[in-house]
Amino acid sequence: MLGPKLHCGGAIITDTHILTAGHCITFGVHYRDLTVYVGMHDRLDTSYVTMHVENGIKHPHFTSNAVRDINDIAVLTLDKSLKFSEKVRPICLPDESMDFRNLQLTVAGWGKTRQGALTSSRYLLETKVEIVDSDKCKKSAIYRDNLVSDTMMCAYSLGKDACQGDSGGPLFSTHRRSYNKKWYQVGIVSWGIDCAMPDYPECGKPADTVVSLRIVGGRRAEPHSFPWTVAILKNDRMHCGGAMITNKHVLSAGHCFKWDNFKVMEVLIGLDNMDDLKNVEKRNISNVVIHEAFTSTAVRDENDIAIATLNVPVQFSDTIVPICLPEPGEDFTNRVGTIVGWGRVGVEKSSSKVLLKASLRILSDPDCMNSQLAQHLKPTMMCAFSKGKDGCQGDSGGPLLVFQPEGKYVQAGVVSWGIGCADPRYPGVYTKVSNYIDWIAQHSADGIRCN
Repeated sequence: MLGPKLHCGGAIITDTHILTAGHCITFGVHYRDLTVYVGMHDRLDTSYVTMHVENGIKHPHFTSNAVRDINDIAVLTLDKSLKFSEKVRPICLPDESMDFRNLQLTVAGWGKTRQGALTSSRYLLETKVEIVDSDKCKKSAIYRDNLVSDTMMCAYSLGKDACQGDSGGPLFSTHRRSYNKKWYQVGIVSWGIDCAMPDYPECGKPADTVVSLRIVGGRRAEPHSFPWTVAILKNDRMHCGGAMITNKHVLSAGHCFKWDNFKVMEVLIGLDNMDDLKNVEKRNISNVVIHEAFTSTAVRDENDIAIATLNVPVQFSDTIVPICLPEPGEDFTNRVGTIVGWGRVGVEKSSSKVLLKASLRILSDPDCMNSQLAQHLKPTMMCAFSKGKDGCQGDSGGPLLVFQPEGKYVQAGVVSWGIGCADPRYPGVYTKVSNYIDWIAQHSADGIRCN
């Protein structure tokens, strides 16, 4: 658990160790922030044992990108030993000779019971899946292009899957061939595309091994690691950022279009380096919808959100992928956000030639109100800050991203306004995307989204 929220699953392997996924203690989540609930079935039944984590070790070769995690395995050490009982037991680990192909496996957890669900299950749930042949998995829909490595395995059954919140949980089997009736952990729930989608198997790691912008203080982003990010140019100069949400719609800020003619703007999609436009898709804008309640003062913009429609749709590819949107009302307080873009690298400095990224802490509403911006803030806004890091002029309209435990980014905010660049008195202000999900859906309904 991360605070009161279900964060990840795991499995007991000794009286002091939990096996889970590496991404569960990454992206701003420290192992000391976690609480382990042991012997739990009903989340409302308080008879479970609560343990704290003394240490957490990820695989040394753990890496991640916008889609998948590699070597996604970690071991948590508890602060005290467990007492084994009928409700608390360790799972067995397999040896290299065991073959689990063509056997029915079980995945268990309290994760969301369907794609788009807002809450996790009250009770521990289980479902049966089967291992998918490695070659078949690598050739299936979104898992092409070498997304699935040799340290991964895929398991699937139509309509059945591990969904958000089950990350890190066990994939296990009795291994009937040995007839010893012991449960063996075969894999760790790692990543997948949505929940129980046809031809999108869920991937788990084999248990024996293991996917900066208004940018001050930013660092170079790995090329095309944020493939939804677009640059909006005006007169061949960086004007605003944005994010692809469908094959023809860009989510950006209202102020990017309120006082400027969108017909003279150009959108660069699949871009990394401004000096290398080979294979970059260029589009004009055929229409812009600014939120009807958009207002602006000398300091701040309210309801600062807009959707730009491209004159010609794009084809999704390795370098062009739409961003996922959050659930309506979803809260990202105290999460680590990432901002990306080609904006100015400091006050009165020029725009960056390459895509930059920076990590920021998303502040709670009270913390935001305690800043010197308080009199200008509205509930539809959110604040984020990290010392020496900020989105600066030119990244307006760009995305504030949060990496979710299920292994994908969602857009939590739209870069809106701020005072100066990386000024500790004034955190950056972002439009809260989760407040506008219905509005976004209404004005992008004719676009194609990924599952």
